[in-house]
Amino acid sequence: MNPAVRMLAILTVLATVVLLTLGGLTTSFRAGMADPVWPTEPWFLIVNGHKYELEQHRGFLLEHTHRLSGFAVGALASLLAISAWFSGPKKATRIVGLIAVVALLATYGDLHRRMMQAWDLRKAGQGFAWPKAAIYSSLTAAGLLMAAAFAHLSSKQSGKWVRFLASLILVAVMIQGLLGGLRVFLDTELGLSQTLGVELAAIHGVFAQVVFAAMVCVPMLCRQPRQEFVVPPHMQTVLSRMSIGLVAVVFVQLVWAAWLRHSPTPLAQRLHFITAFAVLGIAVWLCAKVYSTAEARRAFGFAAFHLILVLGVQVVLGVEAWMGKFAAQGPNGMIPPELRPVTTHSASIRTLHQLIGAAILASSVALAVRIGRKPSADPAAMNSEVAGEPAIA
Repeated sequence: MNPAVRMLAILTVLATVVLLTLGGLTTSFRAGMADPVWPTEPWFLIVNGHKYELEQHRGFLLEHTHRLSGFAVGALASLLAISAWFSGPKKATRIVGLIAVVALLATYGDLHRRMMQAWDLRKAGQGFAWPKAAIYSSLTAAGLLMAAAFAHLSSKQSGKWVRFLASLILVAVMIQGLLGGLRVFLDTELGLSQTLGVELAAIHGVFAQVVFAAMVCVPMLCRQPRQEFVVPPHMQTVLSRMSIGLVAVVFVQLVWAAWLRHSPTPLAQRLHFITAFAVLGIAVWLCAKVYSTAEARRAFGFAAFHLILVLGVQVVLGVEAWMGKFAAQGPNGMIPPELRPVTTHSASIRTLHQLIGAAILASSVALAVRIGRKPSADPAAMNSEVAGEPAIA
């Protein structure tokens, strides 16, 4: 795979870390509706930011910095998809993939422009009308791109999984932007801040973790596993199943976490707390299995150690976030957690706890991908027909 693809994949991951941080701070400071207007231009904050003071309009600046970061991630995801398809070994593959990506970018850009026009008409008192033609064309383009990506998986071309994931990530980033924007629209236009607005905000938070985990896979799949890191087939099968189970449990834990952040009900508290024990137990079991044989320890020992280390940090942050959110003394002890004033310290702890949660999901997915991949028979296989193809356990 072209080194430029891997570099773009790494840049996309790093930009997404910034995006997740800003998104977490926006939620922690309850600034998701700081600006009820959506969509806005990518350069809106650059043009209008000087009008706002940080202390007086912190929520507005957080929200629009989050949106600006989202546009940056979208641009990098677009470049990643283009470069991945452009690196295809066959000309027909390159042409089909590039046409599908460009068509999606054009239709999605047109949808954003027409949504802004519809909002301007709404402010002028002419009512709001959905740009149905732009919506249908964007859906069609997204469907065509994913159809091309799925069809490409049946080929034996090198890097096919990288192109598939790059296409999937581009579509997912667009969906993620729409989820965040529609939450604002539902709150503003339909007054659903306590129903669908909250649910979309939680879905928006969970989906962000899924997209980030998919992004982490791309740099790994751009490199072929080394022949000396080989484990017996039986051990690989066992570890693969355990790692997939860990990914599933971590994802469920993140669902409860998003529910807890947006709607801290007693049930959400209990589910989040109980599932945390399941995540820790399965992770320790998996890592113990990795360290039980010399081959597995040599191949996956560092990744397993990293996972346990991150989990340890997360436990400490979880206790601090829990105490900061639900434990209070004095007058605040009589106020529900969602109505207490948010301090910079508590918001920072909660956001860091969320980021480490995303890191655990990404580490779990990365470990599962590493365990499930088949190493090449020799170094020359880097350029073979099946380079970069993960094994199916």
